[in-house]
Amino acid sequence: MTQSSSSRRRRRLWKFAGAEFDEASWTLRVDGHAVTLEGKPLEVLHELLLRAGEVVTKDEIFDAVWPGVTVVEGSLTTAISKLRKALGETHEQIVETVPRVGYKLAAPVAIESVESPLAPRFAFAAGDAVPGRRQWRLVEALGDSGAEDVWLARHDKTGETRVFKFADAPDRLRSLKREAALTRLLFAGLGKSAPLPALLEWNFDASPFFLEYSYGGRDLAAWASERGGLAEIAVETRIAVAAMIARAVARMHDLGVLHKDLKPTNILIATEDGGATIRLADFGSGRLLDDSVLASFQITDPGSLDPDLARDEPRSGTLAYRAPELTGDAMPTAKSDIYALGMILYQLVAGDFSASLAPGWEGRIADPVLRSDILAAAEGDPALRLASAADLADRLETIDRRRADASAAARRAAAAEEARRAEEKQAARRPWIRAAIASLLGGFLASSALAAYAWHQRGAALEARDQAETSYAFIAEDVLSSPDPAKSSTDETVIEAMKRASANIDARYARSPGTAARLHLAVARAFYQRSDFDTARAEYARAATLFGKAGEADSEDAVLGRLGSIHMDATSGQPGRLEAAGAAIAKEQKALGDRAKSGRIGFALAQSEGAYAYTADIERAERAIRRAVAIGSAPGSRVSPTQLLKARSSLALVMLREGKVKEAEPVARAIVTDSTRIRGADNPDTLVTRQHWVTALSMLGEHERALRESGPLLAALERRFGRDHRFTLAMHSTRFESLAALGRYDEAAVEAKRVWEGAATQAGSLSHQALVGQNDYASALCQTSRRRDALPILADAAAKARQAFGGDYGLTHTIQFYLGECELANHRFAEANRSFSLVDATKVAELTGRPDFAATLAAARAETMLGLGDRATAGTLLDTAQAAAKPSEDAELKQRLQRLRAQLRG
Repeated sequence: MTQSSSSRRRRRLWKFAGAEFDEASWTLRVDGHAVTLEGKPLEVLHELLLRAGEVVTKDEIFDAVWPGVTVVEGSLTTAISKLRKALGETHEQIVETVPRVGYKLAAPVAIESVESPLAPRFAFAAGDAVPGRRQWRLVEALGDSGAEDVWLARHDKTGETRVFKFADAPDRLRSLKREAALTRLLFAGLGKSAPLPALLEWNFDASPFFLEYSYGGRDLAAWASERGGLAEIAVETRIAVAAMIARAVARMHDLGVLHKDLKPTNILIATEDGGATIRLADFGSGRLLDDSVLASFQITDPGSLDPDLARDEPRSGTLAYRAPELTGDAMPTAKSDIYALGMILYQLVAGDFSASLAPGWEGRIADPVLRSDILAAAEGDPALRLASAADLADRLETIDRRRADASAAARRAAAAEEARRAEEKQAARRPWIRAAIASLLGGFLASSALAAYAWHQRGAALEARDQAETSYAFIAEDVLSSPDPAKSSTDETVIEAMKRASANIDARYARSPGTAARLHLAVARAFYQRSDFDTARAEYARAATLFGKAGEADSEDAVLGRLGSIHMDATSGQPGRLEAAGAAIAKEQKALGDRAKSGRIGFALAQSEGAYAYTADIERAERAIRRAVAIGSAPGSRVSPTQLLKARSSLALVMLREGKVKEAEPVARAIVTDSTRIRGADNPDTLVTRQHWVTALSMLGEHERALRESGPLLAALERRFGRDHRFTLAMHSTRFESLAALGRYDEAAVEAKRVWEGAATQAGSLSHQALVGQNDYASALCQTSRRRDALPILADAAAKARQAFGGDYGLTHTIQFYLGECELANHRFAEANRSFSLVDATKVAELTGRPDFAATLAAARAETMLGLGDRATAGTLLDTAQAAAKPSEDAELKQRLQRLRAQLRG
């Protein structure tokens, strides 16, 4: 066989801590000088470099460096000792010992690709006969490794094409055996439809070793190149290909197989029967999650196949597609493959296989639905990543419907935009967006959790004894005594029973629509208390319909029901609901006339208006809640003492929201005392008033005390309301605030993540509280060593805020500011400059209640300009910031300005 001038063996130059290892010449240089070192220590170094930053177990090193040989552990210890000695005493800590496990190369590693001609791994050339298969001729080398170890071959007589994958050494043979075993397993488990080329033959006896596959198609990169480049292919086609890839990986995962090296060159596409077929290739570094599966398919021949597939191959996939967690000690999982899928999806949609998920990547993806899919698959935190490849396939296969849903939501948001502009005077107390105090909106609830059924209202509304008895019968018979046949009576919760029984109300009380309306109203209040807004909304609507059917649309109960629904919309934080609440309040005020000024209806209307204005106009909120307190205190109002306490508690919350913290704290403390006396220490409403008081402590800067008080209170809230209830999440939000203020950002991030996840579960990922939690989580994360992971989370939050609330909404600008701050913390100065340029300081100041925010933004931009080397612009911005900050009492801001001034002078 003749040698091809293009044949090259991959050659990498590894640089770390003053040392260089040349992979081609197999030489080590330390501080520029070549050092003499035996082969085995160099092989150990090579294995550690291949997985730099990861723990490589002793067994893995033995398998790679001493394959097929039984050696004592001292051989490895000796090799490590020689390696450390060669690196020099000043470099001893490069190779870390992980007790009882293995070793880790701890130093940062840079890799350079050397382009000079090298001795090829295989001296193959097009036209040569395949070794051991004389009737097959090599046509072209495949893949991107530069090793020229994978070749397309054609039969001399039949013209049939096949693919041969070669190995020339025992360590490469191990990889071939692993690939053969996994390939056989996948075909045994999935049959002929397995998403990979058929393995036809193998040679593990003499070098060059090889695997022989049927031809599975061109790899994605070659397929795109043949069509003029990826960007020339219709984006719909690219998305369909991504869906097929995800579906193929899902089938592989279903059998317990991880690929670990998913990338475009390991994905094959062929046109068959008029359609495209996807196949996966190169399982040489794959992993079997449960190697007992091999035995179930009788794949057990250790002489020809690698039996230990549950252990990881030393190489861990291509760096560009490797999940972030694999740079540490984490074991690969299905979510590691899903990260690679997210990366491939991004490249397919962007039309560029060289694209990376660097900060600002979302700017290349115009479609917000696809942006969310990419982020969900390529999320830096595996806990937040999609649970399965099948989930990604489902998303992509239903993208048209999901786009239509998103478009409809955007139209609704646009229709409400004009009304929102007029009501946008919102405030919260810190740049961590204490619009997150919106999570405390539950302080405006119209009734307590224990009063969800509102027995005193039921008694007034159902005056006739027979109506009272039928209501009791509904609870006793429909709800409690007739369990779901699919569950045991002990498994079904009261809430599940209420949902099931609600469906029977109309039939059971067909002749008494007024009774049915009141029962639906009671069910609605119960679900509102549990933050199940959508279920509650449907029950409120059904009650209103039945009141109308009964001729009671203007009755006190009917009006209170409508006001309760308005109150819920105002506090839910769901997109579009605040605007709907504002319009409904104006309608009720006009229709009710004098009834809106007194009694239970006047009280409820004032409470609903206060809840609405809490987010829209805080000064109006204070006026409304003070009116509610006055109405409830008037003789003959029929407002219960507990409801009046709730109004007082709401007033304390409004004062906190306005920044009147010193005035609000003693008020909140007095309400806790009164509520404990009247309702009891463990009453749900008492717990909520305690929550307001703890928030006041946090806002006063008494963070240690707030954290001490919040611990037992949080446990009590979880018992009463559940983990994801808005009251519980509000307590997590307050804890986040105090922990962040104390600089305990890792702990703060945990609290904010609970708010994010819980609010997304209850009100949706686009709800105000969920977006605040997401922003808080990422902002805290950005203050830790995991700051890079925060960038895509903040970018996603900004995109969601624009989608849900519009580009002019204060929350959108505030999240954009924190994205810029995090980019600045990551030294992404150009990206930070772009983010800050999109921030409207006035809108953020209105939202956060910080008149000095213009100074904060100017300071951040000055720091960015310093990072970009534009000292003149930095100086101008710093002058602007210092002038705007003169009346500010923010010590942190002034320290930042002093530090920047010192840097500018230095």
